[in-house]
Amino acid sequence: MKKKFFILFNLLIFFVSCEYPTVIYNEVLYTNDFENNNLTEIDGGGISYYNNSNVLGDFNNDGFTIHLDNVIDHDYIFLSFDLYIHGNWDGNSNRFDIDDRPDLWIIELNPNMQQINDDYHKFETTFSNSPCWPDYCLKQSYPDIYPNTNNPKTGFFEENLPKKCDGFFGGPTTLYKFEKTFRHTGNSIILRIYDKLYQPNAIDNFGNLQQKCDESWSIDNLKIRGVKYK
Repeated sequence: MKKKFFILFNLLIFFVSCEYPTVIYNEVLYTNDFENNNLTEIDGGGISYYNNSNVLGDFNNDGFTIHLDNVIDHDYIFLSFDLYIHGNWDGNSNRFDIDDRPDLWIIELNPNMQQINDDYHKFETTFSNSPCWPDYCLKQSYPDIYPNTNNPKTGFFEENLPKKCDGFFGGPTTLYKFEKTFRHTGNSIILRIYDKLYQPNAIDNFGNLQQKCDESWSIDNLKIRGVKYK
């Protein structure tokens, strides 16, 4: 009997002491649908029109940086936006015999601070718009980090949206509703989003480079929230 009482007493102490953290606030730090052509806090890129909306991009071996100052105290930031993957992204492998490379897409929080270059401050993944047949299927990492493997378009919100370019190069667009949480403190935020695409064969019959029509990306409805726990 004494043994049972001791066990129950310890269980009670455990449950009382293991309370879940309380959210003090969850507030929007930044939001932009780009309809007003406002790029005040953004370095890099420009606004274009796609899918009946203004979007930031499109980017090819490029990206942008957002700078936010005097933000409210927080423990985490929650990032969300519409991500359009345009054209013939090949994911983790192009299947080249020599010098094969992935099509990488990267987010870095405080990108100049190399000492915190970890999973809490960096998200590196790949996307693929490849068909997936038994004898041909170029895998992607998203929604996981590279070099994990998933089927092309895993986690998509909408597929087969219009091509960004007419002609031979490029292909339909895939839309993702992207969401990611980063651990972060301080009163300023520097966020870098960019790609490293590999396209040695994106050349037309006249020798003109067609990288941007072949593969690119853009975003819309960008929102950053700050979350503080007690």
